Amino acid sequence: MRDCLGARPARSRPRRPWLPCAVVALFAAVLAVRAQPATLALERRGNEIRLSTPNLHFIAGPPLERLRDGMSVTYVFSVEIVPKGTQGANNATFRLERRFVVSYDLWEESFEVVAAITPGVSASRLSAEMAEAWCLDNVRVPVASAPAETAFVLRLECFVEDEESQGGEASPGLTLTALIDRLSRRGREIPSRWEAASPTVRVRDIADRAGR
Repeated sequence: MRDCLGARPARSRPRRPWLPCAVVALFAAVLAVRAQPATLALERRGNEIRLSTPNLHFIAGPPLERLRDGMSVTYVFSVEIVPKGTQGANNATFRLERRFVVSYDLWEESFEVVAAITPGVSASRLSAEMAEAWCLDNVRVPVASAPAETAFVLRLECFVEDEESQGGEASPGLTLTALIDRLSRRGREIPSRWEAASPTVRVRDIADRAGR
């Protein structure tokens, strides 16, 4: 239908009610990938420093989706000791790296964790929180590696090892959806990464729980 001037009336653009929801979902995904640093608690047991934090949840977001799709996920834990007053990228006096392979049992709805060390140790039938705590408890820093008198900060970084760098083939339990996802390279997103740091401490100030 034309108006009196022979021009067609302007058509209103169709509304997209799904757009705000998509923006919110994208924002939530970014927050899941880039979690805020957590506070790292230290505890001494004999000649080792143990780590713990109730606020570091790395079995979540895209890695958790991969686990539920039948794939295993390798988490890399990197620990470094930085003396007080020398905060910087290359000022760590000690570095330690540990890898843990996490898998999910669809039938029992529980997690299994294998420490990628020789000889390997593992734990199974764990909840997500128990698996996270088990990984942290097995990242053990020798007391001798910390400065004897100087105050320091212990920093922890956890990230998911890239699938391609692992060189592994598809898991026997890989679902069709997960296989299509891998082939489409949707996994080339920003790697999931989490951080935690202890308060500034001295070795003598860390509570020794050996024998308890």
